[in-house]
Amino acid sequence: MKTILIAHSLPYAVSGAELAIADMIDKTGKDFRCIMLTPGEGDLSAYYRRRGFEVIAKMIQTRRRRYPGLHLAQSAYYARYFRKRGIDGVVCNTFAAAARVGTLCRMAGIPHAVYVREYIRNIPLHRAILRNADLVFAVSADMAAYLREFMDQRKLSVAHDYINAEPLMRRVEEHRRAGTRLLPCDPGGPVVGFVGRLTPYKQPEVFIAMIPHVVRAVPGARFVVVGAAHPSSGDYEESLKKLAVTLGVDRVVHFMGQRSDAVEIISELSVLCLTSDREPFPRTVLEAQLAGCPVVAANSGGCPELVEEGSTGLLFDSTGPDAAAGLGEQVIRLLRDSGLAATLSGKAKQKVLGAEGSLEPVKNLERLLDRLTVPGTMDHLTGEDR
Repeated sequence: MKTILIAHSLPYAVSGAELAIADMIDKTGKDFRCIMLTPGEGDLSAYYRRRGFEVIAKMIQTRRRRYPGLHLAQSAYYARYFRKRGIDGVVCNTFAAAARVGTLCRMAGIPHAVYVREYIRNIPLHRAILRNADLVFAVSADMAAYLREFMDQRKLSVAHDYINAEPLMRRVEEHRRAGTRLLPCDPGGPVVGFVGRLTPYKQPEVFIAMIPHVVRAVPGARFVVVGAAHPSSGDYEESLKKLAVTLGVDRVVHFMGQRSDAVEIISELSVLCLTSDREPFPRTVLEAQLAGCPVVAANSGGCPELVEEGSTGLLFDSTGPDAAAGLGEQVIRLLRDSGLAATLSGKAKQKVLGAEGSLEPVKNLERLLDRLTVPGTMDHLTGEDR
């Protein structure tokens, strides 16, 4: 049995990346034993312990200009610690995690992979992190195409996230049987939703700006924003509420904040909108598709790998000057044509169950972990390549 350490970058984040890796590790075979490394105690370590994972909660500093020796001293200490623990390989679940543990992996002679889930910048520091990794996992084909521009392609593989469909669909079914309603809107009309962290790259302002277009065509439509900004970005969330007031739609849009029942809320929506300028691999889309909610998503990033225009959902140009109007047109199509909405959502659910909800992403990860940890499989990468 091989022992794999899964390294994380933030102690409080339990988002799509953390949920996805937990789902995948749960399904890996007996050949692998996985330990979660979190940067100290927090919500993330508590979450993983609740799911039954072994957790090492240790803060490993990244390189800092003020105390440059601290990172090296910590890395040397933990290199010895992880060798004693018999760690065979390390997977950095986010790019930022690689900055914490990459040095100690080299010191310990432990191979490590970096799961790239965000569009990093093509700068010397980021290229060095990729160069020092033994393998790089791109969460989508679009991400892999982006990374090929500035790293060794021989180390690069696409590793789509897995989503455990059964418990999610069970939650939806139990919620529907209970007959409760979570949406803060009258049940008579359609409700269109945005679900996700409120941050500029997800462009929730495009969702807000879309609302007047839809209301003119479907006066009874209502809208919800599910999610919150990081506490350090509270002004951004307030700016969205002010935009709703400025556009005169504050009475038809509800800001529901961060919710633990987002899946149940999604199951009540008429349409889910994903408005990011370039989302690598949006788990929210998969959740909506499994919940039977039709999706309108951006035509960039990894979205077209999950949403096939006119077959499993609708796409729009999220970066063009008419993004809000384009999104509105697609939403109106679905609200006016219930047959189209039902057809798209039905096909989308079957597609997820045969792809991201199947065990193929897990088997792919197992193959990559074998490649990472089996001696000699990466001998062709030497010197500067590694």
